[in-house]
Amino acid sequence: MQAIILLLNGLSWSLDMLLLLLDLNYFLVSSIVSVLFWTIRFIFNLPWTITYGILQFWEALLGFVFMVGDFSCSLALDTIQTVVDVSWGCLAGLDSLKLIWNLLCHLLFRSRELIHRGLLNIAVSVQTFHWNFWEALGITGSLAAYLVNSLVNKCLITIQNVLSAAMALWLSMVNVIFMGAELVIMMFSQFSNSAVAVAILLWTPCQLILDGFTSLSRGVGIIFYKNLYEIIIFLLLTIICRILLRPSPAVRQFQLKVIQMYRMALVLICSLLHWEVLRRVIAKSVQAIRIFRVYGAALVRGWNLRRTRIQNPPARPATVQNPAQIREPYPVAMREQNPPLRPIQSTVPNRVQNTQPATPIPQASSMHTERGEPSLDPWKLLKQQEESKKCVICQDENKTVLLLPCRHLCLCASCTQILLQQPVHQRNCPLCRHMILQTLNVYT
Repeated sequence: MQAIILLLNGLSWSLDMLLLLLDLNYFLVSSIVSVLFWTIRFIFNLPWTITYGILQFWEALLGFVFMVGDFSCSLALDTIQTVVDVSWGCLAGLDSLKLIWNLLCHLLFRSRELIHRGLLNIAVSVQTFHWNFWEALGITGSLAAYLVNSLVNKCLITIQNVLSAAMALWLSMVNVIFMGAELVIMMFSQFSNSAVAVAILLWTPCQLILDGFTSLSRGVGIIFYKNLYEIIIFLLLTIICRILLRPSPAVRQFQLKVIQMYRMALVLICSLLHWEVLRRVIAKSVQAIRIFRVYGAALVRGWNLRRTRIQNPPARPATVQNPAQIREPYPVAMREQNPPLRPIQSTVPNRVQNTQPATPIPQASSMHTERGEPSLDPWKLLKQQEESKKCVICQDENKTVLLLPCRHLCLCASCTQILLQQPVHQRNCPLCRHMILQTLNVYT
């Protein structure tokens, strides 16, 4: 019994909720419909409202103009009346002023009437234009509605005809399809018995093939699972071989960059090695040249002493007034004319220059003759000639490249290649700092 009561209460509550929902739905639908109706009515009445407002504004403007004109005319008339009265009181005996006054009053009244008529004509013409415009607009709207209605009717009739034709075509196609399906079903029913027999015969080899495929896939999976690392290494080697044998443009550019970097590193290492060797060779050669010069100067000094002893016997000691001249018979000016050789700053480091400074050797002055005329040093000339043939950068190879347009023959082929690989603003001649535009190989 309680269950029945609860069921009835639930039904009553559900019915109340349903009624509440229906009321809410009716209220919402009615409010939405009313809002849409008033919105559409406002949209349709908006042009007439705007025109009515414009007309009211125009009528108010005309009334204001009439009032202003009337007030100004009345004010002018009153002013003139008072002025005329004053003048009439002052000049009562002048009849001509009365005539003038009458004429002016007549002119003012006529002008006022003309102004009123003109304003009335303007207002009437505007109203007639407004009515004619809206009448033409209404006629145009009715014609447009008629045309749209006729076009819609024609479109609907055409669509109805097309749909009827499509429906007839569809029915005919469906009939044909159903007939074909019935024929196919009959054919399948005829061939079903033979197909079942053929399927039974062919199922055994197909089953064998499927079993073989499953066993093969299981074996391949086991092989892949056991030899996973070897297969991955093999795939990596295959990919690397493919990249090396048939590289893509990006890989080719990377290889070219790596080769260029390797060549630059090789050239840098070679230059460093040649720098060390060159520094050692220069240091050894400088030491050998100095030793040779010391010994040569000593031999020449001894030969000069013997010759002076032969020419000047010991009985005449007055000939040697200054013994220091024997040690250093040549003046300082001759040293300045023939300075000693110094190693090139670009090839010898600072520490070699600090440890072995290029000091003037006084023994080299013994190559002068007795008359004071300097003799040519063959070793110096030979060294200058050899140094003039060397490259100004590496000092290791002969000059074989002519720089254009400055026409300086000062670099070897390797240094020229390294210099041309630099940016454009750094491709300058090491002697005159002019930009290198072109090079020319010279065979010496």
